[in-house]
Amino acid sequence: MEWELVNIFTYNLAMCELLSIHGHITPSLAFQCNEWNTFVQESYFDNNYNNYIKWWDAEVVPLIEELNDKIYDTQR
Repeated sequence: MEWELVNIFTYNLAMCELLSIHGHITPSLAFQCNEWNTFVQESYFDNNYNNYIKWWDAEVVPLIEELNDKIYDTQR
């Protein structure tokens, strides 16, 4: 159950990053994204930045790339 929540946060964080990349993030959403980011790092990775970054690179980055590809495909 606990890692299912991390999976949900993975999608949320990927969407936050994608909105930020394209300049479509509002200040309130940016604040919420930062809160999610901090929560996941502290709660699931015991505030271990290196483990968090490894997880980010393995889980969030591929999702960002997949979503970004879908955006570009729909714009063509």
